[in-house]
Amino acid sequence: MPELYIVYCVDTEGPLYEPLTETFNRIEQIFGLKIEPNRENLLKIQNRMLNLNGLEDEAALVCDPHLLNYNDTWGKIDTMLNKVMDADFRIKFKDHNGKGIVYNWHCVDHVGFETNERRRDLGYGNVFNYYENKIRETGSEDKIHWHFHPVSFNREAHISATSYDLSYPILHQIITRRVIDNNWFPTVNRAGFHTIRQDSNLFLEQWIPFDFSNQSEYQPADIKQKDLSDGRFGDWRRAPLEWKPYNPDYSDYQSIGNMNRFSTKCLNVGTRLRLLTEFEISKAFELANTEGKAILSFTNHDVRDMSKDIEKTYTAIFRIAKQFKNVKIYHCDAVEAMQAYLYDRDDAINNRIKLNYQWHDSESSKKLYVEAVNGKVFGSQPYLSIKTNENNYYHDNLDEVKKDKIWSYTFDRFTLNLNNIQKVKIAANDRYGNCSIVECGKLKDS
Repeated sequence: MPELYIVYCVDTEGPLYEPLTETFNRIEQIFGLKIEPNRENLLKIQNRMLNLNGLEDEAALVCDPHLLNYNDTWGKIDTMLNKVMDADFRIKFKDHNGKGIVYNWHCVDHVGFETNERRRDLGYGNVFNYYENKIRETGSEDKIHWHFHPVSFNREAHISATSYDLSYPILHQIITRRVIDNNWFPTVNRAGFHTIRQDSNLFLEQWIPFDFSNQSEYQPADIKQKDLSDGRFGDWRRAPLEWKPYNPDYSDYQSIGNMNRFSTKCLNVGTRLRLLTEFEISKAFELANTEGKAILSFTNHDVRDMSKDIEKTYTAIFRIAKQFKNVKIYHCDAVEAMQAYLYDRDDAINNRIKLNYQWHDSESSKKLYVEAVNGKVFGSQPYLSIKTNENNYYHDNLDEVKKDKIWSYTFDRFTLNLNNIQKVKIAANDRYGNCSIVECGKLKDS
C-alpha cells in the first residue's frame, strides 16, 4: 500500500522577547509606515481599523496576535512543551501503527553576538541541552537535529543573516562542542531563516546528508512584505514542487543535480509566508497514491505556542487522509523518513558507517589514523574534534591516506601538543543517515 511519511520539524531557538517598539519598527521596515508605537495603534492594525493606504490586510498579518505571542521565558516554553510532548496529546493523531506525533527539534546555538535586545539564551549548547533533557524526561522518540543562524555584520542576536562564509569559526565551534560534549553530530539540516546560499550548499554537501529546507509552492502567495520579496530569506522559486527528495546541483541548490545529499520539501505553519495549505497536503497524498510514497514535512518555531498549529495541521492532514484511504500514514523522525523513502532497510543496516582509530608514535609527533572499517563516509572525510586541557575546542581537516577509507592527523609543533589534549573525537555520517562517533582515548598512554 502507498505510504506517506509525516515529518514535523521545529526550528528550535528557545525564548524570544519582543518589545512593542520592535513590532512597529518591523511595520516601518516592511511597509514604510511610521506609526506611533502604542497598544491602541497595535489593536487598530490587528483589527484593520487604521487607514494604511491599502496595506491593512498585510499589516494585520504581520501583527497577528498569535505571531506576537512569544514564549519569552524558558518557563513559558516548558509549559507549552509539557502539553505538546505529553503522550495523550501526541496520540490524538495516531498513524498506521498506532504511534503518536514525533517532533524533530532542530536546535540552534545563539553565539557570536554582541547585543541581545530580544533576550535570547546566548551560549553554546543552551538550547540543545534543554531539549536533550526534555526528551529524556518525557521518554519520547523525538530527535535533535541541526539548525544554524549565521551571524550578521553588526552581531545583533535578533538580526537575520545568510552567510556561512562569514560564520565558519562559530559554526565549527558549535559542531565541535556538540561532538565532544554531547556525543552528537548533525545528520539533518533545517536552514536558518529558511535560507540556503552557495556557501551553505557546499558546506552541507561536506557533512550532512539530509536537508529539510525546500520551500517551493504549487500556489505561491503574492508576497507584499518587502522584507521577504525576491527570495529574501528563502529563495525556493525554482526548486522542485513535489513532496519528495532531490539531489541539488553544485552551482544551484534549487536545481536537480548530482550532489550526494538529498533536499526535501518542508513548508511553514504558524507564520506569514510559504504556508502548508490543504492544497499542498492533498498534493502529498496524491504523490504517495501515484508513486507509492511521499514525505510530507512542515515546520514552525518553539518561540510561539505550537499547540494550536499542531491541532490545526494534523486535523487537516487526517481529514484529507479520508479521501486517500489506501495511503498509510507514518509519523517519522526525519532520518527514518528519508531512509524509508530512499533506501532498502537491509542496505542501510548492513552498510552502516563504523569508524575506528589507531595511534602511531614517532620521536617528534604522534599520529592519529582514522579508518572507516564498515560503510562509507558521507562527504570527503570524518569530522575531527579536539578539546584541550584549557577547555579550548578545535576542528581541523585530516590527511587522506587511502581514498574513502583511511585518514590521518599529526599532533606536533605545527598543530597541537598531544600532552595538552584532553579529548579527541571523530564523527561521520553515511549516505543512509547513520552516524558513527568515536572517542580516540588513551592519548598519553598510547
